[in-house]
Amino acid sequence: MCSARVYYAFFIANFIFILYNLSSTEAAIYTQRAIFHPEHPGKCFDIITRRAMLPNKEYRPKGICAVLSCDLATQSINIETCPYIEMPGCEEMPVDPKWSYPKCCPQFKCTDFKTGKDFIVTV
Repeated sequence: MCSARVYYAFFIANFIFILYNLSSTEAAIYTQRAIFHPEHPGKCFDIITRRAMLPNKEYRPKGICAVLSCDLATQSINIETCPYIEMPGCEEMPVDPKWSYPKCCPQFKCTDFKTGKDFIVTV
């Protein structure tokens, strides 16, 4: 009986640790050099999406789970994507690739071992 209490306390402590890390997890941010197209002065041109981007405006391209923004001061395009996390004991749920960022980020289905009830964790 005592070992079950210790196991339960250990599980709760780990679960709280995971939730704390989720709440403090930030998205992954990448930077790529902006290209300047002569037909689009004052804008960044993204070669991946082939789109001219206004400075400091967010773009959520279809089919890419990310948000892009143009920074003329640094001559770069910032790409913010979902954070990578591991959820031990949980199952990653499929997401619809048609959804835009951040709805396209992973969700996890976890089971409370004491009650047996499932709950969803959104990143």
